[in-house]
Amino acid sequence: MFKRSVLVIGGVLLVLAVLAGLKYRQISEGMARFSNFTPPPATVSAITATTERWRPQIATVGTLTAIAGTELSTEVAGIVTKMPFNSGEKVEKGTVLLQLDDSVEQANLTSLLAQESLAQIKHDRIKVLFERRNVSATEFDESSANLKVAQAAVAQTRANIAKKTLVAPFSGQLGIRQVDLGQYLKAGDTIVSLQDLSSLYADFSVPEQHLPALYVGQEVIFHNSAYPGVAFTGKVAALEAKVDENTRNIAIRAEVPNADGRLRPGMYAEIRLLMRDTIEPVVLPSTAITYSPFGDAVFVVQEDEAGQLRAYRRYVELGEQRGDGVAILSGVEAGEQVISAGTLKLDHEAPVQLAAETQG
Repeated sequence: MFKRSVLVIGGVLLVLAVLAGLKYRQISEGMARFSNFTPPPATVSAITATTERWRPQIATVGTLTAIAGTELSTEVAGIVTKMPFNSGEKVEKGTVLLQLDDSVEQANLTSLLAQESLAQIKHDRIKVLFERRNVSATEFDESSANLKVAQAAVAQTRANIAKKTLVAPFSGQLGIRQVDLGQYLKAGDTIVSLQDLSSLYADFSVPEQHLPALYVGQEVIFHNSAYPGVAFTGKVAALEAKVDENTRNIAIRAEVPNADGRLRPGMYAEIRLLMRDTIEPVVLPSTAITYSPFGDAVFVVQEDEAGQLRAYRRYVELGEQRGDGVAILSGVEAGEQVISAGTLKLDHEAPVQLAAETQG
């Protein structure tokens, strides 16, 4: 019984040993094949790096404001008796926009004009008598003073009457009126907005490091979402005299022609401030750039010693981006082949083959 058990166990161990030997041989052969395996070259698209003439720009955002714009109101209170304008219409400087009730002031003016006339007559008579030495100098001085008082009262009343009439201080376009006929207005109540839309200001700011490149007359290009694809142009009209100590930005004001009236104060503007001199950087499509925290890079296609095309990682310094193009300030020279599609599957010195459209 014991001998039989030994034989069975020995047979099982022998079978296991044979199976283990076969499996070891299979694994060894697989590892040998794997060690000699070379992945096929990745198919990529490449372009030839070229230079372009660019005018450097500073991108920022700003707000459009009117060169002349205000919320019109009166200095005095009163009842609205006339309002000869319509909301949204264009008016010329000096156009009467609103009249408050001035009947009391007009009555006072009539009385004061009569007193002025009487004071003038008395003064003229005393002047003749004074010249004949029939009255004293004191009486002549009193009549002169009385005449001036009367004239001042008339002028003051006329000034008060003038404040009852609102006129356009400049030519422009009216907004929506905020009052109605017969309404009682308090001093300072808003009546209507008046905006000169012939030209606008674009107010924006840029970081202080750009200060040496800024100057009055500098060209500005900006876009607004209300007019997609339309580029508006203007020129810098003024630079702020100091840098904001909180943001370290300097405020800039550009003047923008607006003869067609398409732009309105308060609009948002995407602004590009053009520099004076041009540059000629290498420009690549953004798809060719591999972005990472360790540095931005591209893959350049070159042949190795055996004549095999390989992708070599090249770290680059990026400049301005315009549309799909990115300026390369350093790291790539004009004429080099740069992979533009298929970079995600690449590593440094990976073998590659060019797509048919690249080869053609």
